[in-house]
Amino acid sequence: MTETATGPVVCGYDGSRDARRAVSWAATWARDHHTTLEVISADRAVGRVVAFDETARANVEGAMRDQLADLVGQVPTTYRVVADSPVGALVESTGYASAIVVGSRGLTAREDFAMGSTSAGVVEHARCPVLVITPRTPEGHDNGPVALAADGSEAGDPAARFAFAEAERRGATLRVVHSVEAPRLPGASLFDLDQLAEDVLAEDEKAVVDALAPHEARHPGVAVDLVLVVGEPATTIATEASGAALLVTGSRGHGGFAGLLLGSVSRRLLQTAPCAVAVVRPTD
Repeated sequence: MTETATGPVVCGYDGSRDARRAVSWAATWARDHHTTLEVISADRAVGRVVAFDETARANVEGAMRDQLADLVGQVPTTYRVVADSPVGALVESTGYASAIVVGSRGLTAREDFAMGSTSAGVVEHARCPVLVITPRTPEGHDNGPVALAADGSEAGDPAARFAFAEAERRGATLRVVHSVEAPRLPGASLFDLDQLAEDVLAEDEKAVVDALAPHEARHPGVAVDLVLVVGEPATTIATEASGAALLVTGSRGHGGFAGLLLGSVSRRLLQTAPCAVAVVRPTD
């Protein structure tokens, strides 16, 4: 059964090519999830001006509407100019948004940076799922599987719940990927390290399967393809996500320090993934 989102999809817009791709993706997401779209342009100076001048506000929001009309189509869309930093405005919207969509880079990001400061800040602080449209994200929405980076940790449960629901909505296979990196220990041969990683992987399989079980029970129609692989996690997960329509990850898992809002694997996946990435953090 298709679920209806409980809040609008919010998308940041700064006029850049990446932001336009994000708006197009967000509009499709909003349509498919039976909700509305809100496009936010955040600038401290411009926002303060429009706050005191209704004509200026109408002009700026009208320009956004004209620029994006061909991308949003028939999706009910509102446009807002906010007197705040882009990160501040988008993070504040997570109090009511069902999801936030951002491009990985904006007008201020250098081309050699895979991820801009706005997208990084939103992902680290948002209280709702954040979908990052990377430079490698294919145009349009694919019909491929939904991929889930899983480690069996409690922190990854919200991501698993999101991934199962999205796979069911799409009628897609859920490709669950768990990766273990061969440890670097002094005095051991490469063969010993690889064998140790294989042994750890075999032990991890039960934890991953057990963590998935409640979600499989709630979504019995979702076919699950469990992939267990030895290798550097961010690299192997990105490789296994090839052809996927969406890659879902938590903010951190086993080994993540409690004070870190975004783990190293999740951060690297935002740079290496071949598709859009949904980061789903615990809400507590």
